[in-house]
Amino acid sequence: MHYLSISGFPVIEPEEADPDTLQQYAEIQQEVGLPYVPSWAKTLVISPAFYNIYLEMMRAMNRHLTLPQTLAPMILYCIATARNCQYCSAGNELFCRTLGVDEETLEMLARDLDNVSPRRLQAIIQFALQCAFDPQSMTAADYERVREQGITDDEMAQIIFLAALGNFNDTLADSFKIEIEPVVLEALGREIG
Repeated sequence: MHYLSISGFPVIEPEEADPDTLQQYAEIQQEVGLPYVPSWAKTLVISPAFYNIYLEMMRAMNRHLTLPQTLAPMILYCIATARNCQYCSAGNELFCRTLGVDEETLEMLARDLDNVSPRRLQAIIQFALQCAFDPQSMTAADYERVREQGITDDEMAQIIFLAALGNFNDTLADSFKIEIEPVVLEALGREIG
């Protein structure tokens, strides 16, 4: 077993896990379609109650989210990048790339949102960022700008949920000091270690 270098939390690798934890790891891999056990799972498993709560929330989101498949990771990527959460930014960037979001779009989402097209995507991301970072400032005009792009109230509620989830995930990753998986760094073409 090794421990996260800053927080000191243990990381439970599959070869060290008990049978129940191994089963949960297998379910996570199947649910998210990963060939590896994500670092967040190997870290959060130290609290079985919280781990199960988190898994159920993620499963419910995967079952019920009706937004376009690429939109959720784009929203989460933008929030993580803006919050400078290295772990969530890298994971969501890779997820976006896996779903076919090109490098130029990712760069614009992170650094030049005013030039993102189509306008509908730009409006959604701007709304999500406002929800995540300054929800108190939101006015009727902010909601209307998104509705003008054909976004339904149901979709808007999902966007608000994703904004909150982005903050939640970033807080977990940064507070636990979860390390980016080497396989993610390699896939993104970044140095390992």
